[in-house]
Amino acid sequence: MFAKACERVYKFTRPLIISTRTVDGTVSSSCGTFIIINPEGWILTAGHLFDSFVKYQQDMKKIKEVEEKNPRKASMAVPGAMTLPDTIQLDPKWITNHSFWWGGDGLRITSVYVNREIDIALAKLDGFRPDMVQEYPIFRDPDTMRPGTSICRTGFPFANIATDFDEGSKSFRIRNGVLPLPFFPNDGIHTRNVLKQNKSKEGNYDMLYVETSTPGLKGQSGGPIFDTNGHIYAMQVQTNHIPLGFHPISEYDGKSIVENQFLNVGIGVHGKLLQQIMRDHHISFKVEGDSSEEEQYIINE
Repeated sequence: MFAKACERVYKFTRPLIISTRTVDGTVSSSCGTFIIINPEGWILTAGHLFDSFVKYQQDMKKIKEVEEKNPRKASMAVPGAMTLPDTIQLDPKWITNHSFWWGGDGLRITSVYVNREIDIALAKLDGFRPDMVQEYPIFRDPDTMRPGTSICRTGFPFANIATDFDEGSKSFRIRNGVLPLPFFPNDGIHTRNVLKQNKSKEGNYDMLYVETSTPGLKGQSGGPIFDTNGHIYAMQVQTNHIPLGFHPISEYDGKSIVENQFLNVGIGVHGKLLQQIMRDHHISFKVEGDSSEEEQYIINE
């Protein structure tokens, strides 16, 4: 059902690899997904993928403050004393180095907009060329989006992401064998619309989401939820766990254990909200229409 749709979506969907290094030298990496919207290089992804970068900025500020205070403490030493005043220690888990890898070498982002409350991010790729993408996405008409519609999502879960930090160049390197990352689609249906009662503080948007019968997987955040035509329906951002009210008892090592049962469902930012935010930021995108949908654009002046 989704074979042709996946072929279309794979053309404009890319992996985002996030790498960090902490004070104690630990290097960690994770993966998300992003959508390339138009030939100008604008991309769409989940806002929470920027959380580590926000922490990095905060940690670097703390490190600078500590480094400024420690020399002052050292200068307070009594001449001839055997010990120095206690210096402030850095938290071993503070982030000292951070990197985003946007699906290819030499690509960076500019003009970044992150709305963490909605969980959306828009950015423009610096170094992007239109010929890097064979086909750009078409967004589904929000008026046709109804519960019961067959949908699919994709991204890069189950990938063994590993990076190393090069002290000489102060940069991260993706290990051999990691790339290319395989896509992993999982299908389902649009089960319900989820409308949070409060409007977003920034932009005063109605916080509208699509719930799906299958869960989003780690590595699919920021990736497309699409219909059988490969048209963008929503953007994956979260997985909810709904209690089913069943409590079976299982035996483990002679002990009775009560197991709570849950239904895992995906949550994606609704296409209506995605399109509204893109319009407000004057970003061009394709939208399906009654005719000539491949050539129809909504462009804000």
